[in-house]
Amino acid sequence: MPKITNPYARDVFLAYLIKGARRTCPDGYPIIERWMVSDDVPDALFQWDCRSEVLDPSRSGMSFYCRDDKLTPVLNNPRRYIEPLKAYQCVVGMDASPFDNMPLVVQKSQIYTNLAITYFYGMQGIKVIPNVRLGDNRTIGMLDAIPRGCLVAVGTNGFMKELSNRQIFTDQVSIMVDVLRPKGILVYGQVYPSVFDSAINNGVDIYQYDSHTMRRNEKVKSDAKSEGVA
Repeated sequence: MPKITNPYARDVFLAYLIKGARRTCPDGYPIIERWMVSDDVPDALFQWDCRSEVLDPSRSGMSFYCRDDKLTPVLNNPRRYIEPLKAYQCVVGMDASPFDNMPLVVQKSQIYTNLAITYFYGMQGIKVIPNVRLGDNRTIGMLDAIPRGCLVAVGTNGFMKELSNRQIFTDQVSIMVDVLRPKGILVYGQVYPSVFDSAINNGVDIYQYDSHTMRRNEKVKSDAKSEGVA
């Protein structure tokens, strides 16, 4: 057997992210502690790749509801972004995509990454709001990592166009409400009442924020209308 001469073991899966964390069974997801979660609803919510749009970070939430390639720097080096993220009122949990057409092991790996980085930032004193991002229904166990009765967040971009995806999302919202009984749901993107019926019927407050795409499209329409009048 070769002798190991390097005294430093490479942290290949960023184990420092979940140091001291309690874990779910059987998946071993790090559990987000209730004291980490913000009780305050931000006035505005932005996405990471459009953070230049933020005027007042102290009254704004930062989310990661953007393409996965835009998250790569944060995923690779979460420590680097501690101080920049501390400027915001709160941070919505990571959103690396666990698409339901991925192998289950990959879906769970993505969910683990989301929860691990969220836990890590919570441990740094950053107020977080757990992002509920499921893959297929075999990943529902991730809900055991989120405190009951707290604020949670979801992003609807990319889930509302196709009716089949919308139905899956609706079913998962219903499951989330049944399991977590959240204090409120922050929704980044469009809110279709039928999708959130289970929350509304259970008296869960919905806080809707226009996404960057929605704001951009609205501006294009407004500009076109103004040019037509002119």
